[in-house]
Amino acid sequence: MAAAMHGNLAMFQLLLAGSANLHAEAQTKDGQDLLGSALDGGNPEIIKTVIQRLPPMTQWKSSTRRALNAALQVANKDEIRTLLRKHSEPPAPEGRNVPFLAYSIAANNSSLFSTLLECGADPNTVLPSRCDKDFLALLSSKALRSYLEEDRSLSVVMLAAGLGQDDYLRALLNAGANRNRLTSRDKMSALDIAAETGHWRAAQILLGGGPSPDRLRLEISLALQRVALVKDGVPVYRTQCSTGRPGYSTKTGEFVITNKERNHRSTIYKVEMPYFMRLSCLDFGMHAGYVPNHPASHGCIRLPEDAARKFFSEIPVGTVVTVQ
Repeated sequence: MAAAMHGNLAMFQLLLAGSANLHAEAQTKDGQDLLGSALDGGNPEIIKTVIQRLPPMTQWKSSTRRALNAALQVANKDEIRTLLRKHSEPPAPEGRNVPFLAYSIAANNSSLFSTLLECGADPNTVLPSRCDKDFLALLSSKALRSYLEEDRSLSVVMLAAGLGQDDYLRALLNAGANRNRLTSRDKMSALDIAAETGHWRAAQILLGGGPSPDRLRLEISLALQRVALVKDGVPVYRTQCSTGRPGYSTKTGEFVITNKERNHRSTIYKVEMPYFMRLSCLDFGMHAGYVPNHPASHGCIRLPEDAARKFFSEIPVGTVVTVQ
């Protein structure tokens, strides 16, 4: 222990050669363990040796957290990788509950994120039921903060989707993250969260693709009660529509077609909605129906049957729909 504390590599190697049972986790009377002593001594070779001899453990200790912080500061990926492999729980900053990987996404720290992911951080890391206040303060989306405070088992994939951090989202999925995981209370997926927080690019990534709105999109005018199919910036088809009547206003904003159903029946109003195209996983969409010359629906966008059939066959899931 003294050799490690003083960084005496020669003495440490002699002790190591004469001992078949070096217990890296053993503590002295003052509570210091061998890794802590090695970190105090500052000899990189001793620190490396002790880290390699650490036993598997669940929780991070003060010394292993110190070692990780030191390795992160100098981008020592071998030691970061070894430390992550030795622990079953994800690492969090000292005195915090939220893992480093989640902090890196929320703070848009691409260097920390890339290093952790490259060194084996779990792409399915789950956030704790109670998140640190300074972490929540990093989140610009009130809706996302609400999910984190009220639901359970949100993953870093859901976090990236809810923040619209598309590059992080792609990296997590490429590293093997589960895009279909659900929260424990409300059974929300990353796609649900991306769609409901208004991040259509993230929704497209989670759907597996979708056309750029510059190439293909739908534009719906509530004032004109009209729908335009726009290709390469040029309206190529227009049709009448009927949106939500007073008391049932159609939502406005940018949405994504998240699924299509040829023969859909409303579970709320018990009516048929042929050629149904759901918008952003929400409780409304576009479908064939009665189209008078005024808003008459319960919030959906009703279309003439020929227009609904055309859109259903020609417009893929992932297409952006603007309602204004």
